[in-house]
Amino acid sequence: MYDFCVIGGGVIGCAIARELSKYESSVVLVEKEMDVCAGTSGANSGIVHGGFDAPVGSLMAKFNVEGASLFDELSRDLDFSYKKTGSMVISTSDEESAQLEVLLCRGKQNGVKSLRIISRSEVIEKFPGVSEKVKQALYVENSGIVNPFELTYAFKENAEANGVKFIFDFFASEFKENGESGLLTSADGKTVEAKCFINAAGVGSGSVSKLFGEEAKLTYRKGEYILFDHPSPVAMPIFQTPSEKGKGVLICPTTSDNWFVGPTAINMDEPSSRIRRSAEDELLEAVKKSVSSISLDKKITSFAGIRTLSKSGDFVIGKSKASKYLYNVIGICSPGLSSAPAIAKYVAESFNLNRRTDFNPIRTGIVKFSHLTSEGKKLAIEKNKKYGNIVCRCEVVSEAEIIEAIRRGARNVDGIKKRLRTGMGRCQGGFCLPRIIEILSRELDVSPESIVRKERGSNYLFKPEAMYED
Repeated sequence: MYDFCVIGGGVIGCAIARELSKYESSVVLVEKEMDVCAGTSGANSGIVHGGFDAPVGSLMAKFNVEGASLFDELSRDLDFSYKKTGSMVISTSDEESAQLEVLLCRGKQNGVKSLRIISRSEVIEKFPGVSEKVKQALYVENSGIVNPFELTYAFKENAEANGVKFIFDFFASEFKENGESGLLTSADGKTVEAKCFINAAGVGSGSVSKLFGEEAKLTYRKGEYILFDHPSPVAMPIFQTPSEKGKGVLICPTTSDNWFVGPTAINMDEPSSRIRRSAEDELLEAVKKSVSSISLDKKITSFAGIRTLSKSGDFVIGKSKASKYLYNVIGICSPGLSSAPAIAKYVAESFNLNRRTDFNPIRTGIVKFSHLTSEGKKLAIEKNKKYGNIVCRCEVVSEAEIIEAIRRGARNVDGIKKRLRTGMGRCQGGFCLPRIIEILSRELDVSPESIVRKERGSNYLFKPEAMYED
C-alpha cells in the first residue's frame, strides 16, 4: 500500500510526484499511456509566462508568478533546457494599447516584476521583423521558454531516483473504498492501493473524478500550431493582445531554435486533437498582425494540443468534497506549465508531511552529441563508438543517445523523439525512423512489428500474413 497514488504522467503529475518524494511518504504514479508526457504536456508551447494575464486573486495568477520564479534553480538542478528570453504583447490600435495598460496594472497586482510598456522603436530593436501595424508592446522581462518534454522527463527521472514508482499502461477503470485506503483498478486488472489519490490526469481528469463519485464539469480547448525549421526569426515569444479565448496567435522560438505560429482556440465538449484543414490558413492570416512576413519555405509540420478548462475558468486544486480519498488537481489549462513547480509545492505542503534528510534534488540529462565541441565529440566517440553512428541527420542524434533514452524509459518512437528530437527536423523521420525502430527492437528485445509510434495500435510494421484476411 502507498501513501499517495498520483494519477497522470504529464508535467503536473510528474512535478507532484517529485515534490512528494522530498517527504517521508511512499508514492506511486500511474499513467494510462506507455510513457510520461504523452498528453497535453507533449503538445505544449513551452512558454514560461510572466503572470500578467491571469485574473487578480486567482490560483492561476498565484501559481504562475510563483512557478515562473522557480525555473532558474530547477533548470540547474534538473538539467533541462530553459531560456529567460522575455516576451512582448503587441498592440495595433488605440483600443489594444489601452488594454496593455490594463494588463500592466493587473500584472503588478499579481506580483509580476520588470513589467513595462515600450514604444514601437523599442519593439523594433527587440524584433526588427515586427509588423508595421504594431504601435507599442508590453514587455515582460521574466518570461521565458522551456523544453516541455525535457521538463517532464526531468521531474519523472528525479522522482524515480528518490523512490517514486511509475506504472504505465494503467487505464483507471474502477475505484473501491477499503477502510483507511482505497483500491484503484485498471482496465486490464492491475490494482494500486493507496491512502490518497491525486487526480492530475489532464484531459482524462473528468473520467477519473467520476470513479470517485465526483462530477467534474470540464470543457476542452484545442490549440493548433504550425512548426518551422531553425533558425528562429524571433528571440522571444511575441503575443497579440489577449481576448476572452486566450492569449491569441503568437510567434515563438523554441529552446532548440525552431519556431512556431499558434495556437488557434477551438472550444469543444469532447477532446479531439485532429487538426482542421482550415487551421493553417487561419494561423497564417492571424499572425500577419504581428509580423511583416513569414518564410513558408521553412514550414515543417502542424500539430495540436488540448487544454482542459474548469467551469470556473480557474485551476481546481484541493481535497474532493465527494470522496475523502481524492485530491483534485484539474482544470490545469494555460499557464499550467509555468505553474507546475508551484502547484506541486503547494500540493505536497498541504499534507503536513515530514521532510526527508536524504532527498537528492539533482538529475543529469542525456548528453547531447550535437551540443559538444569538436574535441568533446572526439572524446565521446573514443569512449563509445556508438556516438559516431549518427542516426538522425537533421538533428544530429547518435545511436549512443538513443540507447541512453531507452535505458531511461523510452519504449516507443515518440519517447525517443521527445527526449532527443529525432524525427523533429526537416525530414520528419523519413531517414531515421527505420533505424530507430531497429534500435528499439534490439534494445527492448521485442520484434520490430511490436514497435509503435505512441499508443498501443500505432504500429509501423506488419508481418505479410497479418495484412490480409482469410
